[in-house]
Amino acid sequence: MGDTAVEPADALAVFDRWYDAHESGDVPALREVLGDDVEVHSMFRPEPARSRDAAVAHFLRTTTVTFPGLAMGLVSTPAAAGDGAVLAEVVFAGTFTGELTWRGRVHRGAGQRFSLPGVVVIRTRGEAVISVKTLYDRDDWLRQIDVPVC
Repeated sequence: MGDTAVEPADALAVFDRWYDAHESGDVPALREVLGDDVEVHSMFRPEPARSRDAAVAHFLRTTTVTFPGLAMGLVSTPAAAGDGAVLAEVVFAGTFTGELTWRGRVHRGAGQRFSLPGVVVIRTRGEAVISVKTLYDRDDWLRQIDVPVC
C-alpha cells in the first residue's frame, strides 16, 4: 500500500475528514475523501470492498439497512504513523435490523442493540483514505445480536 513517508499531521487531517463524513452520514464528503483504489475490510465479507463506489455502497448498506444508526464513537485520540496509518480506539454501537450470513446460515435482525469496543485503522495516501479496517471481538458482538457463536 505504499512506503512513502507521510507527515502524521497530514494523515490525521485525512482521518478527521473521513471520520466526520462517516459519523455524520455525509456521503458526498465520504466519497471525496476515499481514494479511487480504497479497500474497506469487513470481518463478514470474504473480500474487501474495492473501489470508491464499492466502499460507498458498503457504507450505505451497513449504516442504513443492516445496522441503522451505526456509530463509531472515539475513545482515544487518533494516533498516526509516518507511513500514513492512523489508529483509533472506538466503541461501535448500533442496531441489527438487516441480514447477516454467519457459518452458512442467514440471521435476520430484530432490532438487537449492540455496543462494543474496537479499533479502526485507516491508511492514507496524500489527501485520500486508501484502506479501512475495523477490529473488534466478533464473538462478543455476535452474542449481543443473538447470533450463535458455535
